Amino acid sequence: MSVTLAVLTVIAAAVLAFANGANDVSKGVATLAGTGRASYRTAIAWGTLWTFAGGLASLVISVGLVHAFTSAIVGPDVLALSTFPLAVAAGAAAWVIFASITGLPVSTTHALTGAIVGVALMAGGTSAIRWWILLSAIAAPLALSPLVSAAVGYGMHAVAARVSPACVCVTEDTSLGAVGPDGTATGTLFTGRTVSTCTCAAGDENLLDRSAGDGWRMMPAGVLHWGAAAALSFARGVNDTAKIAAIGAFGLATLRADLWVAFVVVAVAMAVGSYAAGVRVTRTLGERVVQMDQDTGLAASVVSAALVLAASFYTLPVSTTHVATGAIVGAGLRQDPAAVRWHRVGGLVSAWIVTLPIAASLAALAVWALGAGA
Repeated sequence: MSVTLAVLTVIAAAVLAFANGANDVSKGVATLAGTGRASYRTAIAWGTLWTFAGGLASLVISVGLVHAFTSAIVGPDVLALSTFPLAVAAGAAAWVIFASITGLPVSTTHALTGAIVGVALMAGGTSAIRWWILLSAIAAPLALSPLVSAAVGYGMHAVAARVSPACVCVTEDTSLGAVGPDGTATGTLFTGRTVSTCTCAAGDENLLDRSAGDGWRMMPAGVLHWGAAAALSFARGVNDTAKIAAIGAFGLATLRADLWVAFVVVAVAMAVGSYAAGVRVTRTLGERVVQMDQDTGLAASVVSAALVLAASFYTLPVSTTHVATGAIVGAGLRQDPAAVRWHRVGGLVSAWIVTLPIAASLAALAVWALGAGA
């Protein structure tokens, strides 16, 4: 690979990471904004922070995904093409950028998989693809993850509904000593604090409430929701950074840079894309799929975080898009089937289906334009 082609490959990987951030930051924090616990800008800033942390941690936690998205899918003849990584990054990035501009949540994992297959088909035909590994290790988790997350989200809604009303109350108590016959106190005045659990008023979503004046209340459901959003954003950063870094690593190898450089470049670009361009897709998931209450948002966030973290630990390249959307729909069904906007869900599923062939076509076109034999 020439130095020019290597630089272009790194740039393309960074653009893909930017597009991934713009599209996927929503998956971690859309429930925070959609339930009113945070403004969209605050939610996105929170997601960006934890996405960046996950991206940096990815080098240690999920470096195995680098192998899963390169030599595990296609043969050495395809990997040997100097134009392979640039065409893959260009094909995947073009589709994810389009989806982000239009506010459509799609899977970068799906787009990358389609792009790799498209390049392999153009360069080496059907024999260049390891179909069994593609279907069992990548396609199966992508297909099953939304169904699993929907089922678990449906069940988790009941748990969230029990947690939501609870709060921890810390009140100030004033105590006196003995009181004499004339009504005067003979003891010492002191102030103490009493901590207890109680049920707060419905609709009180504040993490800390000092309105009572004699103490404060903490909402465990709110704390848990913010924590789950952070965990899901962290998990997304862990899971997605390695996939994109696998592409950038081809170019950086020619430039004689270590693998960790690819992870840092991708993590930074992903964070910039998340904060600068993440609002549109976040609004789609936060408002237009389910008219969610706080129980639905909490259940979906906890389920999504748990499943994506588990997938990252076992190096399963699941789609955060599929997991988060499935959990939102599943919890929304438990909330009220009428709250689910099925026409929007159908549109998202259609987008997921066309992501593979569109990304494959764009990548095949890119490798043809660059010269398949370069």
